[in-house]
Amino acid sequence: MVCIPGGPGMDPTAYFSAIDIPGHELLIFAPRGTGDSSWPDTAGAYRIADYVDDVETLRVHLALEQLTLYGNSHGGCVALAYATAYPQRVARFVITNSPSSIDDGYADAADEVQQRFIANFADGEQRLLAAEESYPLIAQTADNAEKARLLRRFMARYTANQGPVESAYLDRLCAAPMNYDSVDVMYEEFEAGLDLLDGAEQAMAAALVIGTEFDVVVPSVEMRRIADSLPNASFRELAGVGHFPEVESPQAFTSAVLEFLAG
Repeated sequence: MVCIPGGPGMDPTAYFSAIDIPGHELLIFAPRGTGDSSWPDTAGAYRIADYVDDVETLRVHLALEQLTLYGNSHGGCVALAYATAYPQRVARFVITNSPSSIDDGYADAADEVQQRFIANFADGEQRLLAAEESYPLIAQTADNAEKARLLRRFMARYTANQGPVESAYLDRLCAAPMNYDSVDVMYEEFEAGLDLLDGAEQAMAAALVIGTEFDVVVPSVEMRRIADSLPNASFRELAGVGHFPEVESPQAFTSAVLEFLAG
């Protein structure tokens, strides 16, 4: 299973440090500009189509007829786009908490989740406010340690729970190298009207689409919409967790994925 990390621009090893799918070999893919992969010649070469080309290059390099894909967040966007562009090259794919487009309806759904986040977690409002304050400051500092500190404050909203497992995961992820150029391109694409469900009927491979109850960034209703738009998809919502289900609810996540892969 080829695992495509989110961010974009986050360290792939740190990103998938919590994942374990027993009985399956996991290939942790390092997208352009992350891990040991080279950076593109131009700063703008981080479009979804560029990442899709990289996945196809990987498939050719591995000499495989088909790939099984897992993508979380932006990685799920890439997996969905690849399954649409190369439907014959995908055996099956799993995506979690990955937007297909960002419009007013999406924003309204995210706002509804944020209100429930505040109501259910004592520090929910504090974490949301800290994230809102921190992100703009990242671009204003050239100090990598300060960037990492601000990123950690920003990412605190990405898990519903703040126990030792979640905190250790976020500490490692935010301390790892980060490619912010790719983040800017992602936002530019979505703001320009990118819709990954255009042509989604072409993605014929079996798909498992997972949403989570308290993801304040990608509302579960968006994931259900993606599942409903794919010709051969099933949908699961995992209760009580945020953006990283393999971190917060590893047993439920792994069971859902294993059941799907065995089907």
